[in-house]
Amino acid sequence: MKKLFLGLTFLILLIIGGVYGLLFTAPGNSYVASIIEQKVNEGQQDVNMKVNDFKLTMNDILFNATLDGNSTINVEGDLNIFAKSVDLKYDLNIKDLAKLENITKQKLNGAFSTNGTVKGNQELAIVKGISKVASGNTTYDVKLVDFKPSNILYSMKDVKIDELLHLLNQPKYATGILAVDANIKNADIASLDGLVTTKITNGILNAKVLNKELKQNPKTPISFTANTTTNLVPNMANTKVDFDSTIANLDVQKANVNLKTSVINSDYKLFVKDLAKLEAIINQKFNGSFTTTGTATVNKGVVKVNGAADIFASDTKYDVKIENSKPEYVNVMVNNAKIQDVLKLVNQPNFANGLMNIDAKIKSADIKNLDGKVITTILESKVNNKVVNEQFQQKLKKPIVFKGDIVTDLVKTQAISKIDLNTTVTNLDMAKAVFDIEKGEFVSDYTINFTDLGKLYDFTQQKMRGAAKFTGNIKQNPTTLSVDGKSSLFGGNITFNLLNDNFKAKIDGVEVKNLTHMLYYPEIFTSKSNIDVDYNLATKIGKVGGNLLNGQFVKNQYSDIINTFAQFDLTKEVYEKVEIKSDMKQDIINTVVDMTSKHTTIKVPSSILNTKKNSVNALVQAKILKYAFDTKISGSLSNPKVKVDTKAFLNSKYGKKVKEKTDKLKNKLKDKLGEDLKLDGLKLDKLFNEAPKDPKDTATASAKPTNAEIAAAFKKMFGE
Repeated sequence: MKKLFLGLTFLILLIIGGVYGLLFTAPGNSYVASIIEQKVNEGQQDVNMKVNDFKLTMNDILFNATLDGNSTINVEGDLNIFAKSVDLKYDLNIKDLAKLENITKQKLNGAFSTNGTVKGNQELAIVKGISKVASGNTTYDVKLVDFKPSNILYSMKDVKIDELLHLLNQPKYATGILAVDANIKNADIASLDGLVTTKITNGILNAKVLNKELKQNPKTPISFTANTTTNLVPNMANTKVDFDSTIANLDVQKANVNLKTSVINSDYKLFVKDLAKLEAIINQKFNGSFTTTGTATVNKGVVKVNGAADIFASDTKYDVKIENSKPEYVNVMVNNAKIQDVLKLVNQPNFANGLMNIDAKIKSADIKNLDGKVITTILESKVNNKVVNEQFQQKLKKPIVFKGDIVTDLVKTQAISKIDLNTTVTNLDMAKAVFDIEKGEFVSDYTINFTDLGKLYDFTQQKMRGAAKFTGNIKQNPTTLSVDGKSSLFGGNITFNLLNDNFKAKIDGVEVKNLTHMLYYPEIFTSKSNIDVDYNLATKIGKVGGNLLNGQFVKNQYSDIINTFAQFDLTKEVYEKVEIKSDMKQDIINTVVDMTSKHTTIKVPSSILNTKKNSVNALVQAKILKYAFDTKISGSLSNPKVKVDTKAFLNSKYGKKVKEKTDKLKNKLKDKLGEDLKLDGLKLDKLFNEAPKDPKDTATASAKPTNAEIAAAFKKMFGE
């Protein structure tokens, strides 16, 4: 037993002697220094540590090393290993933190320096120092009990935010000055006690960094300030936030962080002052302001937000859940949102005033796996005629009221809507309007029903009557817009297709008499139409060509005059094929017409229609049997002036005979017509004037002969 005890004692002394020789002698210090160099430099390419001096004894320590020859680490002072006490000074000066990524396990940039003292023992030690971070000055005073932080005093002043972001390897999102003050009386989580405040002044967002597409920063920068106060209590950190910027103000009265469970509960109030200033960051112009308040909870990566807002001057409530950084569900209820405020938000003129409701229940907000329903109800609203007239050069006068319902189902990447929009002008229905969010493509059917075409007058400036209904399809993607449609109208069919700016239409079998009746034009011709239209909406250039089939003049004042004038019934002539060609350029339509029957030939070598001025200037060359004469039509399209040039007729044998009878009738007609009758320039527009509706209007009555009187006069001139 004695030998065993002596052997163990000798072994222990040998180990202690070996450790002492390894650690506390010059050769041992040199060996330890080489190990430190080897471990630090292992796997390093950008940094090389050189231990210049290392001394470790039972009473003191000295460590001096360089990194790449320009960064230094110095530690020296008293060390009592057995008493576990130290009195040290340290000085750390790193010129390039990026070279220490293998050691720090995080990419850092820039320089860092700190120096201070460590005094005390295991029971109590004090660490005091200063450091230079991001051009700011930092002081710290930490009390260690059993080598664990107890009391902490920390102060950071005049730190440049852009330099701090660069140090942390983050883009320079902002500039400004940061200050931090911490007074932690007890750092133990279970008995935490302290106060931490932060302050940001002169903050300015770097719009070019936030939006790389910007060529330069906005003229009016987005500035901000921020203040936070955090009270530390056992297991909890309670924070108050006041963030103010030229865009918005965020007020958080109580954000509670459970330091043991990492659960966060917070209230918030966000006041968006001016959405227009976001344009520099998001490349989208928005306007207006709104306030939203609510609560937020973060638990194990799951974020839940409940709140209310007055956006669009509405009563809005929302409920959102985000898991794994993706929205899981979104519920939004918008009541009485003002349409004018919605238009203002998306930077549109105030086209309409009214109210709308939105009820959105989105079970899955994953953009690739949508699931939910959105119901939009437009309450009775009214078009702002003044604004529409200014923006689209319209002449709206009568009020236009509208309302509608939109029911949208969200399925995978698509929003599938049923749209029912009713207005005082027309009704629009879309049974299945599909917008593919991933493709950016919109496809829909549509039915547009004009129950009273007369209500379109303010839009078209053309009197119309009757009804019309169009059905078709719409397809739009980022590069193409296609709209097709069809309608059964006046015994025929109208089909059309719009591809981007190119519009093509075919009018097949439409009855011209009914069409002119719809347009309030004189009903002088009946036929079936076969017309093609090719028009470019951008250049406003196009062509119209086709035929009117099996046409006949209908009985009217003009046919009566021709009958009396030429002793020929024009209404019995059949025009198997009337050829029409029109060239459209901007507001001008130039039309040529060629029509031939068994006994007549009628040509329009030039007809100029000005849609902007609503005027017409046309020449009609007619040959009926052996008689030829020209007709000039000019003036307002709705009430044109018609003048028949009868010089060619009067030079004929039959015309000379008529002229002889004219002198005899002249005096008789003068009393009734109120002027001399001039057959060589007969103005037939007077013949088309209606008799006065009021029999008491004797002045008008004397100036406008009746149809019977005119017909009787011509019969006397030309003979029975």
